[in-house]
Amino acid sequence: MMMLRVLLGLFRNRRWYDDPPECNDLPEEVLVEIFSWLPADSLIQFKCVSKSWYGLISFLIKNPEFVSKHLRNIDNKISSSTCLVFTIPRSSYWGEPDWKSKRRGLLKSVTILHDYYKTNRRRKYVCEDFRLPTLPSDLDLDHAYKSHCNGIICLAIRETVILCNPAINEWRTLPKTCLINYGGFVLRRVLLGWDSSANDCKVAMFGHYRVLHGQIEYFIIRAEVYRLRSDSWNETGFQLALRGYPKGESYIFCKGVFYWFVRTHNVIVSLNMFDEVFYSNLLPIDLAASEKLFVRLAVWNESIASFVFWREEGVTESIQVLAPGDNYDGVSGIPCSWIKILTINPQASIAFPLAFLKNDEVLMKTKGGRFVLYNLHKQTRSELTSLAVDLWPTWGFLYVKSLLSVQAGNQSRS
Repeated sequence: MMMLRVLLGLFRNRRWYDDPPECNDLPEEVLVEIFSWLPADSLIQFKCVSKSWYGLISFLIKNPEFVSKHLRNIDNKISSSTCLVFTIPRSSYWGEPDWKSKRRGLLKSVTILHDYYKTNRRRKYVCEDFRLPTLPSDLDLDHAYKSHCNGIICLAIRETVILCNPAINEWRTLPKTCLINYGGFVLRRVLLGWDSSANDCKVAMFGHYRVLHGQIEYFIIRAEVYRLRSDSWNETGFQLALRGYPKGESYIFCKGVFYWFVRTHNVIVSLNMFDEVFYSNLLPIDLAASEKLFVRLAVWNESIASFVFWREEGVTESIQVLAPGDNYDGVSGIPCSWIKILTINPQASIAFPLAFLKNDEVLMKTKGGRFVLYNLHKQTRSELTSLAVDLWPTWGFLYVKSLLSVQAGNQSRS
């Protein structure tokens, strides 16, 4: 932020076509280093400062090494977390004649300032409208599957899958998947991830179709993986037969692996993005013991974790945080044992936990639909109250701005 303020001061009241004399003597490598720490959208705006900067920045944002360095620098910042919050309008909203034009305001970004207490900031968070690129008007954003990785957002509804990077205003529609051609195929989840070994953005699509063996009903889960570098889908050969309809799942992406929890069968399905191999393991928690017991996967300190919590009349009574033990499946890498790390006893009105943020803060949702931050160390909570009262917020995901392109063959991150 300090770098950004310095640069803004240098160019205040100058014409766009002038080269700033204050920076003429700066070596190009110094400018490049400064640029690598700027937010992606701010860097794009600085293209208008001068002709020389326009040329340099235009070159840098297409340079794989710079794009990779920029993302690493952004990842290393620990002062804030940005959450995307998708909001659903309350019933009266739909009766308005211009409701379609208002849909663009249904996406909010909430930036949580974790250094709030150290810097004496007046506000702990900032809530803003979040603008996506101009996407097809028939895309049903309200019901689309949504996921995010390294600044790229994936939106999927039925057979349409779109990748976009709002920071650089890019988007594209992916080619059609072959899974849709299976008769009776039902799409269940589309997830976006990153294969660091191949420097490639990948999309995993899960779904199932129904088969009958005598009087027994099975649902066969199948999956395909899309690779942005080759702009193609590839079926994995993975087939998992589940007796009874699979539902009630949560999912995360952690260190190159997707984890997908199917509540009805107590199964964690994992996809390793490096070799594109699927595995499945039972979660060693008996969810059938109580209908009030719930599990939500999470990422904590760069490792998979899980919230296990009990709900009574829509309110969470207690939350156990489980982390993997020392026993892992030798093939899939999925934890076979879990250890209770801590227990959270939230104050009244908490409905369920959503995600770990930085500095050991937990984002939670209240029974009334509000978002709350819970500090594990201080055992205190603060409510995020900036969202409009006529909107019902639903959890999206943690988000970071990047310069990664969504055009096929242009990916790089090392």
